[in-house]
Amino acid sequence: MKTLKYVIMVNRAKMPGFVDYLSTTGYLLLIADVYAAYALVKTARGAPMSKEMGYVPFFLGVASLGLSLFMDVAWPLPGPYNFVFGDPFTAFSVLLLSAGAELIFAGNLKNIEGLAIPVGLIAILYGLVIAMDSLDPVFVWGMFVLEGIAGIGTGIAVNSKSKALLWIAILLLALASLLLAVVCVQTSFEHVGEFAKYFPRRRPESCVNICFFSSDCCLRV
Repeated sequence: MKTLKYVIMVNRAKMPGFVDYLSTTGYLLLIADVYAAYALVKTARGAPMSKEMGYVPFFLGVASLGLSLFMDVAWPLPGPYNFVFGDPFTAFSVLLLSAGAELIFAGNLKNIEGLAIPVGLIAILYGLVIAMDSLDPVFVWGMFVLEGIAGIGTGIAVNSKSKALLWIAILLLALASLLLAVVCVQTSFEHVGEFAKYFPRRRPESCVNICFFSSDCCLRV
């Protein structure tokens, strides 16, 4: 019986699409944070929730979920970065999609708290992992922790009759958005410069592409 030796050939220093997927996903979640804060401000001022408010988070969730899943399972970032970013981004995307769907079909967010709490805890967990392992950029841990706390706070506040809780959630979302914006802008500037002169290498004919759109990742028999 012929023995097959599988070797994953990954060029971790030159990966096409690195800037697009990471930055784009971050910007989508930043837009979602800002929209959530805007919606909470309207709610705090007495405006009722409506089905129309669900379309933005729903379509943002669809787009970010596709990118996050691609990042998580098919796009080999250096070291642990694919799941350090992909896992919490995927969880946030599911939360966005679910919130949007509930608003569109039910006109309220009565059930979102049950999802927002575990998603927030996942983000906080990854923030602590980044802090403990001193992954670069280190301040990303603060962004994930704030996003997690803001997600939990929003899930609790959105069905609360307390305006104080709503404004606390709005403040948390604003702080999380600010830190996420710093991460996204830094990523854009740094990675555009790093990849400015990069051209994808030609993949050997004996390689089977296992990373979909990446020409630098293949399975060689």
